[in-house]
Amino acid sequence: GILPMTEPVTELTLEAPGGLVKVRAECRNGKAERIFVQNLPSFAARMDIPLEVEGLGRLTVDTAYGGDSFVVVNAAAMGFSLEAHEAHDIARLGVRITNAANAAIRFEHPENPDWQHFSFCLFAGPVTRDATGLRAGAAVAIQPGKVDRSPTGTALCARMALLHARGEMGLEDSLTTVSLIGSTFTGRILGETRVGDHPAILPELSGRGWVTGIHQHMLDPDDPWPGGYRLSDTWGARG
Repeated sequence: GILPMTEPVTELTLEAPGGLVKVRAECRNGKAERIFVQNLPSFAARMDIPLEVEGLGRLTVDTAYGGDSFVVVNAAAMGFSLEAHEAHDIARLGVRITNAANAAIRFEHPENPDWQHFSFCLFAGPVTRDATGLRAGAAVAIQPGKVDRSPTGTALCARMALLHARGEMGLEDSLTTVSLIGSTFTGRILGETRVGDHPAILPELSGRGWVTGIHQHMLDPDDPWPGGYRLSDTWGARG
């Protein structure tokens, strides 16, 4: 109810940390049934490069930008089938891979010289094709050691950029990524562009969410921790 809903389609623009984001909502019977987001230009940075990770040896990885920076590993080559019971190991190993990439490679954004880090590690599943388009599993490890419950929108855009760079995904294709819990995002390439010297894509991703509650936060002037507090990670991915 914050913004008026127009059926069958409501369009709006959001201001996000990375820039302005165009949003399209498919609406019916007073509900938004699917959200389409036109993300920032995304590009493949370096592909098929070696990365030494302590305890894992030499891996072959890709790097890409999809609104955030990723080091991408082949999940199957590391023995993962991208199922829910693997979340602990994916979280733990993903952080080690991200840290190794930041130490050995560094990320370079051609239009943002201050962006010199990898934020996440994407464990990319094999791509299959059926009548609906391309499909692949995905799991994203997040610092300090957890796995995203969704396929991650920026990871989907980074994966599309890599597939496009390899000639494996075109403007006529769609890619659906599937998370460890079975949630999905679907992406397509709206067009081609450039980010600095890098060939890039204009990605769109779509998915659906559900309202789980309306929350009211309060700040007591006598609260000794008005800015909150931080403890060590409690998601269980360490050790």
